[in-house]
Amino acid sequence: MSLSQFGESEIIRLPIFPLPNVVFFPNTILPLHIFESRYRQMVGDAMDSDRLIGMVLLKQNLENPEVKGGDSFEVGGMGRITRCQEQEDGKYDILLTGRSRFRILKFERMAPYRIARVQLLEEHDPAPAVVDEVTPRLIAAFKETIHRQAADFDFNLLDELDFATLVNSICSSLDIDDHSKQELLEMNDLGERARNLLTILSHLLLRKRMVSRFDHLRPRDPSVN
Repeated sequence: MSLSQFGESEIIRLPIFPLPNVVFFPNTILPLHIFESRYRQMVGDAMDSDRLIGMVLLKQNLENPEVKGGDSFEVGGMGRITRCQEQEDGKYDILLTGRSRFRILKFERMAPYRIARVQLLEEHDPAPAVVDEVTPRLIAAFKETIHRQAADFDFNLLDELDFATLVNSICSSLDIDDHSKQELLEMNDLGERARNLLTILSHLLLRKRMVSRFDHLRPRDPSVN
């Protein structure tokens, strides 16, 4: 089922997969290894239906970060299973392609896996002038941020992406904390998300430049502390 088959802000029934370390954006790809029996059942049921799954970030226990809370954030990302490989032991390797954001309205059941009624959330595109102004800044800042860690990455591909895919792909790939990603995901306006993303990239670049000033102090021999 494609997004074009959904109406504006439509309310649908959706299986929910909560994880403590995944924030799933539209227009991005998420590989998952499914091993728990309840989520193996979820994938099997989805494959027999519309192949749609909703990913939500679990909230952590702030007093004890090692203990994962049972509550999730209300806003998540819906994806369609575009690749599914079932292993001999019943586990799955799947690929989710991000379709839309959603807000959980009500859980209809919690076992064996969660199913909720959700409202799909639109992504509001900024004016063309904003896109033209922000896009080259985003690409330049992202290149400078990750060029050492991704030496083999073809940065020319970024120029071929539409604005929504560019913004959401950078949000997904940045090495920042999950709550910061969640805040980006909950922004309905892509222009606002892009501007906040530029601020995050600026902070990352500033930190990177400060660290690089002390590169000459690092021992060349990794065995030397």
